[in-house]
Amino acid sequence: MNHLVLDLKYHWAVFGLAIFKPVVTLNGYPVPVAWGRNVIPVAPGAHHLHVHIPGILPPQVGKADLQVWVAQGQSLPVEYRAPVWSFSPGALGQAPQPWNGLVYQLVLLGALLVPLAFILVLLGAVLVSIAN
Repeated sequence: MNHLVLDLKYHWAVFGLAIFKPVVTLNGYPVPVAWGRNVIPVAPGAHHLHVHIPGILPPQVGKADLQVWVAQGQSLPVEYRAPVWSFSPGALGQAPQPWNGLVYQLVLLGALLVPLAFILVLLGAVLVSIAN
């Protein structure tokens, strides 16, 4: 029997993706899947695989496409990693795949945490000066 073994993953930093069900199509037809390992029976030959996560902005998060060839009697492992930044593409192919958008997410996190740290230090200084 021929199988496509599709492992669908998301990064722990974007754990909110767990509530969205990935959308997978094989040769244009929807395939029911869930996060994690999915075994999909396929006929031998060439297949077009598409994966994305439904979203609001953008409407398709982490779009990724891959042409695969499954030989007779083969079980072909494929890994999809959802992006950490929703405007980045997903990564689809032989494992391990990269976490696309990780740098953008870290920059955004830094841009939010630096001002917050500054405000906390300033607040601490004010409280210390009031206490003295």
